[in-house]
Amino acid sequence: MASLPSIRPVCSALLLWASMFGCSQSSDVITSNLNACLIVTEAEVEFAIGTPVTPGLRKNDRQCLYQAKRNPEETVMVELNPGADGDKKSLFQDQRSKAGHQAVSGVGDGAFTLRSPIGGIQLTFLKADALVTLSLTSPKQANPQAAVTNLAKVAATRLGAPIRTAPATAAEPGITATPSQWAGEWYGCMPVGMMYGKGHLTLNERGTWTMTTAVVMPGTIIADRGRWEAESFQEILHGTYKVAGSDRFSTTGILSVTWDKLAKNQGPTKFDPLLWQSFTAIPRKVAVKRLPAVEPTLIGTWEGSSKFVDRQEEFVWTITAANVSEFFRATSQTGRIEQEQDRFRLVVPQSKTPPLSIRVLAQDKMELTDTSGTVSQWNRNEKLLSRC
Repeated sequence: MASLPSIRPVCSALLLWASMFGCSQSSDVITSNLNACLIVTEAEVEFAIGTPVTPGLRKNDRQCLYQAKRNPEETVMVELNPGADGDKKSLFQDQRSKAGHQAVSGVGDGAFTLRSPIGGIQLTFLKADALVTLSLTSPKQANPQAAVTNLAKVAATRLGAPIRTAPATAAEPGITATPSQWAGEWYGCMPVGMMYGKGHLTLNERGTWTMTTAVVMPGTIIADRGRWEAESFQEILHGTYKVAGSDRFSTTGILSVTWDKLAKNQGPTKFDPLLWQSFTAIPRKVAVKRLPAVEPTLIGTWEGSSKFVDRQEEFVWTITAANVSEFFRATSQTGRIEQEQDRFRLVVPQSKTPPLSIRVLAQDKMELTDTSGTVSQWNRNEKLLSRC
């Protein structure tokens, strides 16, 4: 699958800084228990960008993501690299002097900004033994330079004094031997690329688990003469199709799926109902440029499935005559639970994919770490799904 060209500059910039400034050991200023979500608060982000945001989502110790509540595509990413050694400081100074990098005064021990052609801006600053990058993605922000600079000043001030956090064992208790503490239904928002997926996890006292994660990809579609292409913010899907009557068609290529038409106002039969309801409760707007007409037979809402050795995938696809495509994908997995010290491992039988890791922090709070090391927060309240 190909990524949209419009998101590549930001991704490349993030990868550049991740490779330039790797993690090193922290010193007295940045304690080993500090994570990126402690650099700035939710209220400070809201004040800087002028709009309410969701609580910081800790992707891992080094990254924390804030999203605007009114527009989830408006984001602030905080990246922390503690222990910036002499070589990295020299590299920082070299980068600050390069073309396209604008020096910023009055922030930490040195700072500069780097703009993205799609409206984003990054500010990187040094403070004592830490290097921090604040990335603001907001095409509608009137003065992104001022917004990210004001936020960086707050962050640098906070890093100017020792930050003390409680020991991990006290602040984040491990799993107890009581199954009632972790068994039951859990809900979470999981980062999927630059977007968020919705998650529904069931933990069983018998040592089994089932998890469904779902994403929606709103975008545009071209479908005519047996070929189709759907373009969204995340991906471009394409292939061939074959019509089999007014209520069924099939696709091949990236999606080898048989699609059955849903009646008007009929919900999908297999898609996780809680996740589906949370998607449909949030209106989405898609700007459509002038495109070739969509074959009339394909207009409507369709559902389909694909089964793999280690997972089951359910799809719902809405296609309109105005070239609007909404593609929903839900992936379900089941497996066994294995305890490993203060964590649980979610193992998928017959799969080469590394296990997921969960840690129960309280009776209604849990952290899940995926195979890439990204950490997401989960709780027992299904209303959390509306924030994804």
